[in-house]
Amino acid sequence: MTMINNNGFWNNSNSYSGMFGSRGTSAGNLLGIDLSEYYSITKGSYRKLLKQYYNKYGTDKSSSNKSTDKTESKEATAAKTNMKGSANELYKAANALVTTGKDSVFKKVDIKDEDGVTTKGYDKDKIYKAVNNLVESYNKFVKGSTDSTNNAVLRQTLHMINSVSSNGKLLGSMGIKIGADNTLSIDEEKFKEADMDVVKSVFNGTGSLASTIQTAASSVYMNVQNSLGDSNSYTAKGSFGNYSSGNILDSFF
Repeated sequence: MTMINNNGFWNNSNSYSGMFGSRGTSAGNLLGIDLSEYYSITKGSYRKLLKQYYNKYGTDKSSSNKSTDKTESKEATAAKTNMKGSANELYKAANALVTTGKDSVFKKVDIKDEDGVTTKGYDKDKIYKAVNNLVESYNKFVKGSTDSTNNAVLRQTLHMINSVSSNGKLLGSMGIKIGADNTLSIDEEKFKEADMDVVKSVFNGTGSLASTIQTAASSVYMNVQNSLGDSNSYTAKGSFGNYSSGNILDSFF
């Protein structure tokens, strides 16, 4: 397995986006099992996320009280519906940053300085608004994930959290901090002082961190929608087949 030299990464300004690529479909898989997911499970991160859920809701399920069963069913459905909504919001927030071309928030515009001289530059207010929206949607999604009993949802959430955490230093350089509960916070002043070319490399285009978040949101949306009995998927990009690595791993839990 090829290892990335962190020092080499920080010394090469052209390598930012290389750290945010989506999971591979060949070299990173063995017999259809994604090795990055397998690693998260074996090192205990997956267990911690499950433990967080069971600590909150417990494991005792009574089958003798029908009224209780119905109440639990309604609560479970409500939790799934909320998770689906959170995934939808996160997908849209990430998409606003991933989009390239004429509709991109990173498209340079005419900016006048104090002397009235016009130059091309980034609309920092617009970019901050889009990133802040992503932060808020991400936090809502992460908090809501503890209400899910779907292993695929928990695994995708964990993969997303790990992707964000592994880039905590770079995010911190632009005023985005990761809390102990895995939620994010953003310092507007520090963010706007950051190098917008670096910000763009993190959030814009295929292979960016925002793209990884978008894919996770798409997968969760599809899984929750299917569990609710809906057949339409959000996008083909985030879907799991009947023999996907997601379903293979789910069989072990």
